[in-house]
Amino acid sequence: MSSFSGNTGAGRKPDSNGINPLRLLVDVGVAVALVAALAVVFALDRGTTSSDAPDRVEEVVVANGDDDLVPLDYQPLRLAVTPPEYDDMGKLLDTLGEGYRYTIIDYNDLLVADRLGRYDVVFLTCSGVPRQWLSRRVRESERGGGGVFRPRRDVMQMVRTSLRTFVAQGGTLYVSDFHFSLLANCFREFVDRSKVGRGAEQTVTADVVDSGLKRRLGPTIELRFDKPSWRPAAFEGPKVTEYLRGTYKTTKDDEVTAPLLVKIPFGRGTIIFTSFHNEAQNSEMELELLHYLVFASVTADLEADVKRTMTSGGFSPVHGNLLSASAADQSLTETYHCDGRRDLQFVLGFKRQGARLRLVVVGPEGRRLEKAGTSTITLDVPDAAAGDWRYTVTPLEVPYENFPYTLTVGEKR
Repeated sequence: MSSFSGNTGAGRKPDSNGINPLRLLVDVGVAVALVAALAVVFALDRGTTSSDAPDRVEEVVVANGDDDLVPLDYQPLRLAVTPPEYDDMGKLLDTLGEGYRYTIIDYNDLLVADRLGRYDVVFLTCSGVPRQWLSRRVRESERGGGGVFRPRRDVMQMVRTSLRTFVAQGGTLYVSDFHFSLLANCFREFVDRSKVGRGAEQTVTADVVDSGLKRRLGPTIELRFDKPSWRPAAFEGPKVTEYLRGTYKTTKDDEVTAPLLVKIPFGRGTIIFTSFHNEAQNSEMELELLHYLVFASVTADLEADVKRTMTSGGFSPVHGNLLSASAADQSLTETYHCDGRRDLQFVLGFKRQGARLRLVVVGPEGRRLEKAGTSTITLDVPDAAAGDWRYTVTPLEVPYENFPYTLTVGEKR
């Protein structure tokens, strides 16, 4: 008769309950050592938040998910420009670099929403329209050419449907000067009929109404209108943002004060109308304004998304900045003043196009937050102290010259 026997440990036999005393002693020792190790770790962890630590400083260095592992592929802007006549927007875009390459489209493309849907931004620049869009001639034009005509109703209905669809679905429509009439026909609900008019050739001292643009240009800007019959931005409404306003002389020698640059949200998209545009000769300040208009156009959808998200989270946007960077490490630092203790939110808005940016926020008491990523970055600051909050944006990598981004500050309602 055979039996199976095993080693029970150094010749010691189990007790009557089958328990090996030596093995039990070893197990207890291991358990005690483990508890001691955990106690040490806990003590070290508590040490990082002791009274000696600078608890005013909050370091948050986070990449967006696995962004550091994702290759930064360049995603170009999709820009369309109508043929140049009085306003050569294509020439201006050429000066901004490869990132602003564009397609010149035919005016008849404006009649088909699916064709416009291929683009993020459509620049409808100051000019006439094709003769086949027109019916009866009304009078001579102040700028020469074939004259002033009534539009064909069927064509106007087509372009109205197409442009409204393009903007409602998230597109940005940039319109200048002469095409006020076309825009007013398509978006009649925003027209301020009391401000509709035609300006004489002149220089207008425009007030910079928008605070973000004022930081860039100053309180006023001289705008040279070198051709007669230009059109003011005669639009109004609770959601219409006015950027420039000025007093000008009409072609009838009257004096009128009206907006000269506005932004209108519509559906998921944006309309920008400017009385001023890229003339043959522009001053340095006028060029700065034109660059701003381009950056505002290509980030309009992004800015709208940021504001929608901020509002849905209970924050009211109170401070905005539209910026651009051409090189890595081209940092920008500005200040936001908070009047009282409240929750703040800083949002650095930029598209996933191959850039990597870092946002650092430092409060008046030394509180610091930092975050980096490859698309829009949000930093929440609960119970923010009153005083000056300094924010710094550092481009770590940019895919092209003049890469645009926005910085928005919100306060908890």
